[in-house]
Amino acid sequence: MPYQFHLLKVRTMNGVNVAFLRQLIRPAAELPEADVCLVGLPLDFGTVLEGGRAGAAHAPDAIRRELRRYHKTYNIDWNISLEHLRIADAGNVNLRQPDHVENHRRIREKLAQLCQQYPRVVVLGGSHDGTYSTVRGLYDACGGQPVGGINIDAHPDVKDRPDIGSGTPFGKLLREGFLAGEKFAEVGLHSNLTTGEDREFLREQQVKVVRRGEIHRGQSGAYWIHQLLKEVAQESPAFVSFDIDSVASAYAPGVSAPSSAGITPQDAILAAFAAGKFTSILENPVRLFEVVELNPLYDRDNQTARLAATVITAFITGVAASLPQTK
Repeated sequence: MPYQFHLLKVRTMNGVNVAFLRQLIRPAAELPEADVCLVGLPLDFGTVLEGGRAGAAHAPDAIRRELRRYHKTYNIDWNISLEHLRIADAGNVNLRQPDHVENHRRIREKLAQLCQQYPRVVVLGGSHDGTYSTVRGLYDACGGQPVGGINIDAHPDVKDRPDIGSGTPFGKLLREGFLAGEKFAEVGLHSNLTTGEDREFLREQQVKVVRRGEIHRGQSGAYWIHQLLKEVAQESPAFVSFDIDSVASAYAPGVSAPSSAGITPQDAILAAFAAGKFTSILENPVRLFEVVELNPLYDRDNQTARLAATVITAFITGVAASLPQTK
């Protein structure tokens, strides 16, 4: 059956057609109410603690450049217009303090404020240790209710250490009770990047695990994310954290910890769209969506930054699909 296209009303601003995503993104001060709010975490100290490559602190600005440069307000794959969306940008959190713990306090405080104000917050990151405090911010905004969520990642990031490194966020969140194990899933783990101790800890916590090889056995990223969100996010506030190093380095060279194996950009895009479109039986959306560990210093012709921006646009397109279209 041939694909059916429908005429979509084109929104205008001051008589100019709203064709590019950049035309919809406004400073948060101008949009106290919006469907989505962007915020940047210029952070890489947690990656350096793990022996990784510095540079992820430059990720938010690199992602914004690609969001503004290429992406349109119409998606031909899903025949969806984004022109009715309101997208706020809260800028970057000031993380220039020499005290790493203080930077994390600022992340938690800012994310709590944004999650209280906006129905969905999109984080432009930044090293993955930021998730330790973005999720605690979501926890605070939702009245101290343990949250559920999904980590799409080559690594489980559940190390048991006192410091706040990029390999520790989900272990800390689970051990400290901010994240409920039975409402959490790890997707994309592969090769020799997970220890036996990590796997045993995930079993003890009742975390659902979908290995990279399982994704490549005929079910797309969209299938796994939709199925898992139905399990982890029906009655709890939910997040999806997408570590771009889960994508094979042939497609994503500019990351903190590259790996030759990984998922494809198509799986990443489908997964992000499914996360944006999801609403629970209680009509709750994914409240927090992150793209982390982009490292522009090691990128090739902005390839990875463009992929990060495309993944975020796919999430926003899913949001547009979940909302009533303006006639």
